[in-house]
Amino acid sequence: MNKILFLLMACTVLSCAKEKEINQEFGNLPTELISALESINKGQVFEINPSQPNTLVGKSGTILLIPENSIVDQNGNGISKNVFIEIKENFTKSDFIASNLQTMHNDKILESLGMVFLSANDENGNELKIANGKSIRLQIPQKGNKADAKIFLGIREENGLINWDKIEEPSKSLTPYPIKFISKNRFWTECSNYYGITTDTLKYTDYNYYGNITDFENTLLATKEFSDRFSTTCWKDVLNIYINNLDKNLWEIDELTVQYFIKDSTESVNYHLNNIPPGLYGGPRTEMQKEAHESILKDAKEHGRWKIELYKKFASQKLTKIDTSRIIDTTKLKELNNVLITYDAINFGWINVDFFYEDPKASPTKLAVKTSTKSNLTSLILEERNVILSGIEKSTNEYWFTKNEDGYNKLPKGEKAIIISIGFDNSGLTFGEKVIVIGENEEEFVEVQPISEIELKEKLKKYGS
Repeated sequence: MNKILFLLMACTVLSCAKEKEINQEFGNLPTELISALESINKGQVFEINPSQPNTLVGKSGTILLIPENSIVDQNGNGISKNVFIEIKENFTKSDFIASNLQTMHNDKILESLGMVFLSANDENGNELKIANGKSIRLQIPQKGNKADAKIFLGIREENGLINWDKIEEPSKSLTPYPIKFISKNRFWTECSNYYGITTDTLKYTDYNYYGNITDFENTLLATKEFSDRFSTTCWKDVLNIYINNLDKNLWEIDELTVQYFIKDSTESVNYHLNNIPPGLYGGPRTEMQKEAHESILKDAKEHGRWKIELYKKFASQKLTKIDTSRIIDTTKLKELNNVLITYDAINFGWINVDFFYEDPKASPTKLAVKTSTKSNLTSLILEERNVILSGIEKSTNEYWFTKNEDGYNKLPKGEKAIIISIGFDNSGLTFGEKVIVIGENEEEFVEVQPISEIELKEKLKKYGS
């Protein structure tokens, strides 16, 4: 055969056999299975005008701040018509399963605090991107402060499973809110409305600062992060530490507040040590009086320690100053989440708040799963934490939860876990589940049975936390 003709034929065959592009949202799952999973956890789609700033809020509280002209086509050209933004929030194990997610950074296990998928398309369905030099601010709600939480960016690998391979630090600059929105006390507590900043000292006799609250618009007082601090310790002296240092980074003022609480705690404990209540009528103290004094002293030490550690944790976040270029539309907000982790995304795709899984009970543990029929999605769920691992098919209907050739991963022996297997064949959806104790068996068998879409939804509903 002519050599040139052979090369031309080979090139044609190669182009025809071009590898199918991986679905970044779901991975390599059958279309019918994706349709069923979408009914369990469907993303929200927002239509926006990209030539103006936009604030989007997901159903679970994720906030997206999109600057004007920050979304372009794949060639970098601006968009003149409306675009469609998808936000898909994944905060429960049910969400993780329905989105074919796992919590892995290469070969290390993560614990997730929330995974979010973002995408943008024009009216013709063409994928769009974030313009060079621009970013979209993402604020992800959290149940509490986790000092070692990082941002992980995910990519679907060749097998369709997600790997959170790239680690980023959360954004450190602050987003300003209208100060009367952020400083209003929405629930009755001892903390005053508008931080107790007022010029009306006749009507409001219990005030923290004599002044006009609007003078602090676009300062760090007009941020969610300061509002969180004020709601924990709404003392006049603490408020004034922040007001008197508005030119500093937030973390620097947090450290000044730590020093204040160290001094206050020391003085409080010393007072109780040096002022021991006398006994009745000048007599000796009773055992009840001694116990009461010891209890007061203990409470003073513990309360002081709690405040110091809390503000040390705040300071460790290393939050800086406000970014006045970020505009938030508070009319879109129904409520304020207790904690938000912020990230400035320069690309659409998967974004995850995670920390590395560490457990003294964890040790190298071999675990393989065999299913009665082929599974398109096999997951191992650690019931006591937000950890989910995806099965990798090693042989026919056999799945491992690690890439390691020896089949070992560091898992908590003795802890309860659940294996979920979901598939789609010619006769429809299939499902199997099994509760196991990690370390009892090196191989587990899961019987997979036909299931309807409604039944699948009900099965996964119990993993909604």
